[in-house]
Amino acid sequence: MFENIISSRIDVKPRAVHEPVSRSTAPNNIIDISSAKTETELRSSLQDSIQAACHGEAAMPDLLLWDKKGLQYFEDVTYTPSYYLTNEEIGILEEQKHQITQHIQPGSMLIELGSGNLRKIKILLEALDDLGRDVDYFALDVSLPELQRTLNMVPPGTFRHIRCFGLLGTYDDGRQWLQRPELESRPKVLVSLGSTVGSMQRSETAEFLSGFIGSGESNRSFLLGLDGCKDQERVLAAYNDKHGNNHRFIKNGLERANDILGHEAFDLEKWDVVGSWDHENGSHNQYYYPKTDVWLGGEVVPAGRRILAIKSHKYDVNDAHALLEKARLDVVDAWGSRNQYNLLFLKSA
Repeated sequence: MFENIISSRIDVKPRAVHEPVSRSTAPNNIIDISSAKTETELRSSLQDSIQAACHGEAAMPDLLLWDKKGLQYFEDVTYTPSYYLTNEEIGILEEQKHQITQHIQPGSMLIELGSGNLRKIKILLEALDDLGRDVDYFALDVSLPELQRTLNMVPPGTFRHIRCFGLLGTYDDGRQWLQRPELESRPKVLVSLGSTVGSMQRSETAEFLSGFIGSGESNRSFLLGLDGCKDQERVLAAYNDKHGNNHRFIKNGLERANDILGHEAFDLEKWDVVGSWDHENGSHNQYYYPKTDVWLGGEVVPAGRRILAIKSHKYDVNDAHALLEKARLDVVDAWGSRNQYNLLFLKSA
């Protein structure tokens, strides 16, 4: 599927596992790396979005979706039969776990960007444990209650060779934390599953990837999930399930917006969610829209005016090649499903 795959396996002697470094640690080995300015920036971005919505095209900050309730709602989405992405990825991980783990050196830090409920990464952690690889796993997420809940699923003693920690913060916080001199010498594998990068603007995704892996960083690599399915019917069914799980997840973003603003800017009874396939750009787009004319930001927003909640870009082979070339990343190994879901192991070019 991907040309010029390097098939050689990494074979190094085990090295000592260093202690994780933190400025403060919450219960369950959760390291607080969050920035105090995150909430302020989110409020400012939200207010800008509301002003834009009053005058035309607008997009809400997608960070609104990932509070405690949003993460729980999204977990329900991943169990929805029509949401194919999770099952496709689990299938690859189960089938290829031994090949994937051969690329992860003893003594590595395994950092998952947006960890969710651990049911996918746990497949790799169990395989690493079976191999006797001493690895520290770090789950990066923005919700402390969710990190506590998920890490409770892998308490000390679950593994013989794997230690599990939480990182409380955003992607930006995680990127800054990894620059700490104390961590410089350790091999690191960044993990992004669930085609999470698909929710980023295509123009920003390459910079996101290269920002984590660094230019010429020989001890960093990336395990990246990309959904390449552009079957309109299948994609629409995944994001617009008959049970309404996905729309409930998206609509929670408006409830979070009200919480941040401190008042009911959005009357939830008057707003709904709609999803559509954008053939030209290869993405599924989800929008908020008012069912009737509403007041927002001191002005009238007419019924039906769409405000973007989130885009889910699909990366077929050509898209993936273009992305990795722009990010200056090389494919070390790749595994795919028949339905065009792919896992890529990447290194800096």
